[in-house]
Amino acid sequence: MKAKTYQESKLQHAENLKHTIVEAAAMILQEHGPEAVTIRRVAEEMECSTKIIYNLFNNKDGLIKLLYLEGCKLLAKNFESVIRQENLEQYVRELGEAYWVFGQNYTSYYKLMFGGAFSEFKPEEESLHSTVTALQQFINIITEAIEMGLIAEKDPILVVQVIWASLHGVIHLYLGGHIENLETTKALYDKSVTNLIHTYFRSSN
Repeated sequence: MKAKTYQESKLQHAENLKHTIVEAAAMILQEHGPEAVTIRRVAEEMECSTKIIYNLFNNKDGLIKLLYLEGCKLLAKNFESVIRQENLEQYVRELGEAYWVFGQNYTSYYKLMFGGAFSEFKPEEESLHSTVTALQQFINIITEAIEMGLIAEKDPILVVQVIWASLHGVIHLYLGGHIENLETTKALYDKSVTNLIHTYFRSSN
């Protein structure tokens, strides 16, 4: 068994510290919202200097990027928790419900990822790829429906993007205060899911 070098130990320590800092930032994000996530606030939570955080993440965007990736993992887990249904229309409906639940349970993450909570943060290729990975279960089921002839559209990514954009629109209107009542928003969301299923699935037309 080979002992770790000083450099390896130093790198491992830095990674462990970064993980702990991201956890502290995630807690602030969930409890106080995106506007509360600042380098100074995280440093206070960690009881360390802001310089240490800047040295590890270079800037605030470096920290926000890792929070974005964490949000993608949470979204993926929400989709993965959905039990597979033989009825693909019902399965799509329940995946849509999982997206709604993510928006409700992780509102601050949702605002960070899809709501422009950090206007200066622009997702890089890695972040965008993680978003696609989070949506992979959705993509897989739409692909299967196309292969089975249940959906006429041949591009599964396009179908998922249309569904995602439509459902995101309802959630975003609610989070932006344009729809005040949660029950009204949910009814509109469910109606949108039904309309999208009727639009794409042959058996619903």
